[in-house]
Amino acid sequence: MTRDRSELAQRSLERLAEVGGDVTRPVLDAYYARHPDARASFEHHGLGHTAELEGRMVAESLYLLLTWIEDPATARIDHGTAIVHHNDSLHIPPRWYLGLVDAALDVLLRTVPEDSPDERALWIAIREEFAAFVESLRSEFVHGDGGDPLPGFEPPPAAH
Repeated sequence: MTRDRSELAQRSLERLAEVGGDVTRPVLDAYYARHPDARASFEHHGLGHTAELEGRMVAESLYLLLTWIEDPATARIDHGTAIVHHNDSLHIPPRWYLGLVDAALDVLLRTVPEDSPDERALWIAIREEFAAFVESLRSEFVHGDGGDPLPGFEPPPAAH
């Protein structure tokens, strides 16, 4: 099953690169539209290099999605510690962390054609798996995140 998921993911990501080119700005636009308060955090943590930090985090979100498919155990280890660190040390709550992944998925899913429902289903399942994982980490936070529910995800329409 992992191989099938990996093949579907590769197809989607290759199409995204061909159709979308550099997706940094569209992902950030989608992200800031949903989480406008996160912009100040990027500016603060970017230390004068906000655009570079934003670009790295968008790339990291796409890499997370691929890693989650190809090596879920590694993705859980890497992001389990990262999510807790972001919350406790950087004051970046899990809704912002998940929100950037959601923005990347939003842009990616807009390139998946209607005749590829298997690809859409894969990414929606990955989002559900990752959101459940993020939720499971909240008990590990030293500094609470307010306990607000994590944002839901409304997949965009398929490409025509």
